[in-house]
Amino acid sequence: MAKAAGNKKIAIVAAEMTPYAKAGGLADVIGALPQALAAEGAQVVVVLPGHKAALQKLKPQPIGKEMSVEVGSDRERFTVLQAMHGDVLVYLIDHPGYFGRPGIYGETTDYPDNLRRFVFFGRAAAETLAELVQPDVVHSHDWHCAVLPIVIRADPALRRKFAHTASLFTIHNMAFQGIFDGAEFPLLNLDWSFFSIDCLEFFGRINLMKGATMLADAASTVSPSYAHEVTNDPELGFGLEGVLRSKGERFVGILNGADYNEWNPAADEFIAARYNLSDRRGKNLCAQDLRERINLRAVGGRPLVGMVTRMTPQKGFDLLTEALPQLMASELQLVILGSGDAAVQEHFKEAEKRYPDGLRTIIGFDNALAHKIQAGCDMFLMPSRFEPCGLTQMYALKYGTVPVVRATGGLADTISEFDPASGRGNGFVFHQYRAEELVGALRRAVAIYRQRAIWSRLMDNGFAADFSWTAAARHYLELFDRLAGWRARA
Repeated sequence: MAKAAGNKKIAIVAAEMTPYAKAGGLADVIGALPQALAAEGAQVVVVLPGHKAALQKLKPQPIGKEMSVEVGSDRERFTVLQAMHGDVLVYLIDHPGYFGRPGIYGETTDYPDNLRRFVFFGRAAAETLAELVQPDVVHSHDWHCAVLPIVIRADPALRRKFAHTASLFTIHNMAFQGIFDGAEFPLLNLDWSFFSIDCLEFFGRINLMKGATMLADAASTVSPSYAHEVTNDPELGFGLEGVLRSKGERFVGILNGADYNEWNPAADEFIAARYNLSDRRGKNLCAQDLRERINLRAVGGRPLVGMVTRMTPQKGFDLLTEALPQLMASELQLVILGSGDAAVQEHFKEAEKRYPDGLRTIIGFDNALAHKIQAGCDMFLMPSRFEPCGLTQMYALKYGTVPVVRATGGLADTISEFDPASGRGNGFVFHQYRAEELVGALRRAVAIYRQRAIWSRLMDNGFAADFSWTAAARHYLELFDRLAGWRARA
């Protein structure tokens, strides 16, 4: 009889994890999901690369003997280290040549040996789990970890070791698939039959995300709406929409959660004053503190709109560029914290000079400032072209900061248009990817902002929203139960 999911040994494999090594929202997911699964009774371990930053922060201890795996014609040696993240055991694959670098995937550009680095990591993670854990479920995240679900089904020796282990591959962003030159296929040490249209081959190239999706027992993504979009819209499926459709019931969308241990204005150590639904006076002090921090004075009671984001077209910066003159002529101010495309960064830094009383652009990532923006702003803007899930709109709700979003992916699943007549809804939503739609949504928000009693009701709705990880963890555990049945019949 199969074990209930809550009693299963679950191994989560990822390339980043808050607060030890972070490049984006994936790290926040891996920082929170294992804890939520453990709270539901599961036995959970996490496997990470031994990134320089993670080793410095976790200070892990070595265990066992030195191990090795083949990557192409080379044999790569590594050490397994261990540390604790709350109640969860974390194994780190220590290979200074691959992971003892300042970045996770690169610095100003991607590391040129990323395929080799993550082929090594996938194989090293597989050998580590076979030796130390023997998990019931392996849950791998994004293309950087796609080699693991590939090799445990395609490599004969690993296939035997993981014969009774179910595999779930989660896609966090279809735009990044791990596509490499087909001539590099020998690095994977797999039979050439797997370089085929039914597995890893993608227009003559290697596609790691495709291979993992095909070979894993199931695949998932990070919101129900995004799952629908990527299987039905070629622009959002990036060529894999047919692959995802072919999974049928074995491809699902599970909405990410928000980590309220870190993102909670009632306990936030980074903000000027703590506050909550019943006593929100501290939010005004946070607004004053933020304005001092970014040197932006209040002008005529205009609301302050915040963004904490990658500065790329995916995040709507082409729309924002077109809309900016109208927005700066409107009754609002805007602060952006982020980094990304050099041309986008330069444009908005130059725009700051044209709108000294309306715009601030801070290039880079500053965790403390991100918290201050959530607490000190009146609204939070996410005009994304596509958004698999999004987490910052969930954080904004908890801080009483009203989201203004485009209805796509997880934004559509979490934010609904506020109706002042009924008092329902928690933000402002636009649908068509057009600058005038973005401007219209912000103008609707500003109009309601001026009606303070109604705005207070809208803030109440945000404070009351609950997108904790508990619900997501339970959905995953239910999926793991189904996986066990599918694997038993494989």
